[in-house]
Amino acid sequence: MSLSESTSLAVVVDPGRLAAGIVDQSGEVLVRDRIGTPTREVWRALEQLVLRVLAACPDDVSAPSAVAVSCAGPIDEPAGAVSPAALPAWSGFPLRQHLEDLTGLPVVLDTLAGASAHGELSYGDTLTTSSFFTLLLDRTIESACTIDGVRLRGAHGNAGSIAHLTVDPGGQPCTCGALGCLAAYASAGALEAEMNRPLRRATPSIVERTGIMLGRAIASSAAVFDVSTFVLSGVVVDTFGDVMLDTMRRELAVRMRLTHLAGLQVIEPSGFVQPLAGTAALVAGMAHAERDE
Repeated sequence: MSLSESTSLAVVVDPGRLAAGIVDQSGEVLVRDRIGTPTREVWRALEQLVLRVLAACPDDVSAPSAVAVSCAGPIDEPAGAVSPAALPAWSGFPLRQHLEDLTGLPVVLDTLAGASAHGELSYGDTLTTSSFFTLLLDRTIESACTIDGVRLRGAHGNAGSIAHLTVDPGGQPCTCGALGCLAAYASAGALEAEMNRPLRRATPSIVERTGIMLGRAIASSAAVFDVSTFVLSGVVVDTFGDVMLDTMRRELAVRMRLTHLAGLQVIEPSGFVQPLAGTAALVAGMAHAERDE
């Protein structure tokens, strides 16, 4: 049975939750389970979650032929290792090898934003172009760039990551040790740490500042990658809403003067592609690579 003709085991690792599910070729999640991401013993919790999902697979559903895993970045795709900023215990953690040993299946690895991009291409109804930038503003900032339907990867699998793009030289300190990174101004984790309060209680000045910094980051990214469509989502977008987005658009109007990018648009997905389904879509790329060999 080829990889493209069976179900996949999808695994999602983000700072707030661990999720696993069995997904069919159409993107339907047949079995799923999730837990909050623990502060310790993350692999032990993930291992138990994966085994629980595999055990719950009905007899009339094909067993998974591959594992797709998406994880908060940065990752080292060639090494199969992950170093999510919000999980310091997982610095260089060999996630692919652990999942291969656990399941006996081939494993494909990408970032959360990379999986989201694959999901939009495979199952979404928002895009009218195959060249776009995916930007997730959640506990951390995850992003990826897709050109002509191909997710750019880079040396380690993090191409298109703009969490540490400088938007305010000499500005807010970032967890990476630098100053003025986008992550310090637009990730939920950094904002809540700065305010010492929940995201929903942010002051208008914080919301508007986030929009300004986001506009700067999008303008710079559009110029670098020559992409005029940005797909924007995440808890910060949902919480800050139109006030942040309007401020972002005003900042873009000031900074985005390149004529070939005059039609730049920032859109929110009109249909929700589940992270498990987007992650499972990574297996199609694995199958395509097999055919090319």
